[in-house]
Amino acid sequence: MAQKKNFSIDREFPTWLVKVEPKNTRPASKDISDGYFLSFVENQNHAELHEEYSRVIREIVSDAGVQYGSQISVEYDPSFQKLIFHKVILWRGGKAFDKLNKANFKVLQTEKELSRFIYSGTYDAFFLIEDVRKGDRIEFAYTLKGTNPIYGKKYANTLYFEGGSSIGHLYTNIIFSNKRAIKLKDFGNKTLGRVSQKAGMRIYEWESTLTKTHRTVDYEPSWYNPISRTAVSEYKNWSEVVEWGLNVSHYPKSNSILFKTKVKDLSDLAGDDKKKYITLATRFVQDEIRYMGIETGIYSHKPNPPEKILTQRYGDCKDKSLLLVELLKAKGIDASLVYANTYTTVKTNESLPSPFAFNHVIVVVNLDNYYTWIDPTMSYQRGGFDDFYPPPYGYVLVLKKGNNKLDLIERKTLGKLTSNLRFNLADTTTNATTNLVVTSIYTSNYADTFREQLAESGLDGMEKNFFEYFENMYPDISVAESLKVEDHEESNTIEVTESYEIKNIWADNDEIKDKVVYFYGDIINANLRKIPISARLSPVLLDEDLNVEQNIFVDMPYDVSPSEDSFQVETGDYHFDIYTSQRDRELRFSYTYRNMSSFLASDKARAYAKDVKKIDEYLTHYVRRSINAETATGPNQFTAITYMLAAAVSGFIFFRLFKTPGTFNVNAIANATEIKGWLILLAIRIVVLPILLIHGVLNSGVFNKTVWMNITSFGSWALPLKSYFLLETILFSILFTYSIFCMVIFFQRRREFPKHFIILTAINIALLLSDFLVGGLINRSQDVSFTTPEAVVQVIFGTLYSFAWILYLLKSERVRDTFVFTYPKFAWQSALDLYYANASEPKSQIEIKTAETEHENV
Repeated sequence: MAQKKNFSIDREFPTWLVKVEPKNTRPASKDISDGYFLSFVENQNHAELHEEYSRVIREIVSDAGVQYGSQISVEYDPSFQKLIFHKVILWRGGKAFDKLNKANFKVLQTEKELSRFIYSGTYDAFFLIEDVRKGDRIEFAYTLKGTNPIYGKKYANTLYFEGGSSIGHLYTNIIFSNKRAIKLKDFGNKTLGRVSQKAGMRIYEWESTLTKTHRTVDYEPSWYNPISRTAVSEYKNWSEVVEWGLNVSHYPKSNSILFKTKVKDLSDLAGDDKKKYITLATRFVQDEIRYMGIETGIYSHKPNPPEKILTQRYGDCKDKSLLLVELLKAKGIDASLVYANTYTTVKTNESLPSPFAFNHVIVVVNLDNYYTWIDPTMSYQRGGFDDFYPPPYGYVLVLKKGNNKLDLIERKTLGKLTSNLRFNLADTTTNATTNLVVTSIYTSNYADTFREQLAESGLDGMEKNFFEYFENMYPDISVAESLKVEDHEESNTIEVTESYEIKNIWADNDEIKDKVVYFYGDIINANLRKIPISARLSPVLLDEDLNVEQNIFVDMPYDVSPSEDSFQVETGDYHFDIYTSQRDRELRFSYTYRNMSSFLASDKARAYAKDVKKIDEYLTHYVRRSINAETATGPNQFTAITYMLAAAVSGFIFFRLFKTPGTFNVNAIANATEIKGWLILLAIRIVVLPILLIHGVLNSGVFNKTVWMNITSFGSWALPLKSYFLLETILFSILFTYSIFCMVIFFQRRREFPKHFIILTAINIALLLSDFLVGGLINRSQDVSFTTPEAVVQVIFGTLYSFAWILYLLKSERVRDTFVFTYPKFAWQSALDLYYANASEPKSQIEIKTAETEHENV
């Protein structure tokens, strides 16, 4: 069976080999993984004979090494390669045990890429060695003969000199004719190759001991490759690669009825609209030609004829791309195949010219001198031609005759995910039901991804996935209405609505002795890279298309104190902001996050990790309520009664004060001025002040039982805050009755008005400042926000405005001339009548009468 698959055993070694003796160097223990290490690795390549010789010595150092290092496996393609094993030896205690026997090998078709719908025709020659023990060494050697004829006579390869574990002794060479013009490019290789000549052949050799160990870390970009290596290529420039690509993908112009019929069908639907034709052709290839590749032999790189793909209705990337190009060219549209590398992407331009530099094929359309990049393997794309978004493949090679350079696909984020969660939060009673409605809007690439997931899972599957996701956060949840999906294909927008009912959403929190409900910015959290806050050598991969917004609205069962807060992280690579607000009975948490780069340089990793930690702290919010607060809704009767009692007592006091007799100056009364000038503005303030005080006391929350109960959760601050709350209630009541008293005596122009209004204003200023100071102290000790920049401005403005009126009342002559009247009126009225009577008599008679103008009130 093995012989039929181009597998054989030959104890004779290739005659062209350079003789190398292992140095038996042992790596440090920290560089050994999986219980064994490679003490010697030899790799020799003969470009002219198309042969590659490999020799490996493994040393088992632990029981784990017995498990992981006791088997040999070599992959090859029997359609163009022969695998010849020369040696399998088990070394134990200095003795060699020959294990080479073809009966011990199993040649199996593995097809590791079938999960990606690729059939490559590769096989594994597998040998499980028996009776391996700790301390043994396993040595094996083999030769691979042959190369894929699709590459022709030109040679290209990449030689690696390091790996994931340190190698004790590494030897690599490449042998080729002096007639070949070979280019070499080193990548991080500090060990320069030795060059020698032998029988018209040039030999490059690299040798090193204790090679560097490279451990991968999370979120490394696929293009990041720190392993020391040398690229080898006989291709002079990219133009030669283009010529090679055009040759292997060339077929005569199709004249089949099937092909012409498809072109006509698409043309009939598109009319004269080229953009519509391109869109329809792309949708056909993407969605109706399923992705499946049989990449054996030359068809690893050569596409199948378009007519065949149309007939069988499946193909891989190059098959689908060539079909699309031919469909577009049939309508005179300038379209070309494009070679790309989905791993090296933005670093592909650092490669030597070679077909090996690419692993994927897409299409470019040149319409009105504008390039549109299309990946025919992407399914479920919608929208029009102008909505095509470029794939993230970095540098690519357009297969157009005469082209000698790579093009960079410029990227821009088009799509966005916006998720709005609305909680109609129930109270804390047992089995109370909270309603949750989630409305998510997917656009552009987000819509395409969702559409593909929906096609794979089905509506029921998606609903189940969404439900299980929320069930992890809220265990007592059930589906209220079936999942609704509205797909607007023309605008490439999908709107998804989920409806749930959650019972007993309030959970007891013994630490803070409250009932709590948690809300999470989970979408953003799931897309953040969780990396250690430490030095890092490799860059950090970011999802360049990431652009999400999540809004959580909570309709509370009780009133909440108004507040606002925000936080933002802004760099040139990523952006995050959060805005929270609460007003009346609604809470709102709004998060946005987007990436502007595809990766972060290693020197930015530490700052990013710190930002992620900071952002993560803002992604979880909770509301809490006293465990005994089920009856905490409605008015606070205690503070309401206190307010009314204080109003009654202070009202009685101000009434008695209003009735207090006072001395008067009849001359001042006779010459008193009317209320005018600035006093008119003061009159407006006097009238509005009681209304403002009522509005202020209602907004302060002193009559809200929920606010009163929530103070309990402030720990050691609870008793001082409740005392201050009660004092504030009393002061609000006194200020209200005092303002009524001042309004009455203002319009009676009573002499005592300026004094009382100054006192009223001073108390008001003191209350304003004390509120601000208490709020600031709470800010410093509690995770709440009572003071805002707007509050600071309000305090400063209010204080200055009040002081201005105090200065006016103290300094104004008009005030002294206006406010001269006293109580009771009949007392000064009698004196005023006598004053006017005396003013009408002759002066001599006036002098006989008393000249006294100051009178004691009766």
